[in-house]
Amino acid sequence: MELMQMVKIIKEFFPEKAVELSETLELLRDTMDDTRQDIKKLLDLLYDQGQHDEMIPHIQLAAAILEYMGRVQEVQAALELEEQVMVENDTEEEQGLPNYQAYAVDSQIVHTLHEDFTYTRPAAFEFKDNRVEVRTWQQMLIKTCEMLMALDRRFVNFENDPTMRGRKTKLFSTNPANIRSPHKLQDSELYVETNLSANSMRNLIIKMLQKYNLKPSEFKVFLRADYSNLH
Repeated sequence: MELMQMVKIIKEFFPEKAVELSETLELLRDTMDDTRQDIKKLLDLLYDQGQHDEMIPHIQLAAAILEYMGRVQEVQAALELEEQVMVENDTEEEQGLPNYQAYAVDSQIVHTLHEDFTYTRPAAFEFKDNRVEVRTWQQMLIKTCEMLMALDRRFVNFENDPTMRGRKTKLFSTNPANIRSPHKLQDSELYVETNLSANSMRNLIIKMLQKYNLKPSEFKVFLRADYSNLH
């Protein structure tokens, strides 16, 4: 059975497990991204020490991790439900799995874009007096893009703005082939990169707000879970 066929069956007959698997895969992506950051620190050290040959396998490892992060996100995106279903499962810890309900946090507490969101999950964000419910950082990024685009069309200039690019690839493009994990924005020909860590998406939202001369401090974030204690 192919992977995506298996995902389709799980979503249809076991939606609560689809949610659980999606949560687990996002934690995996967070850990993989943390590993890449550790590799970057090691590469900086090796470079300073002049050990250039020693850098090669670590560069290859970082590239391989990035590739697998994209694959993991594809599966995670396929697992997302049109109507997310959250259920309590008293047997999770008995099976050796984390009880995700135990890491739920107060979704009414306001957080800012200046916080570290590693290992956290969003519940909603508030922008221009509109509260938007989301379940992933990708959804928050996409909804923010679409709300800014609705304000005026300067958003389309992001594609050719050198300050709105990643280190190696575009974050916005009308050609999805230019982006690792593209998502087409509503009522637009523009795609946005979604294969980013929570903090990278936070940083991108800050940059977008600044391009619109909006204060990041006016953008409120609400969390639904914090899994930091699992790491």
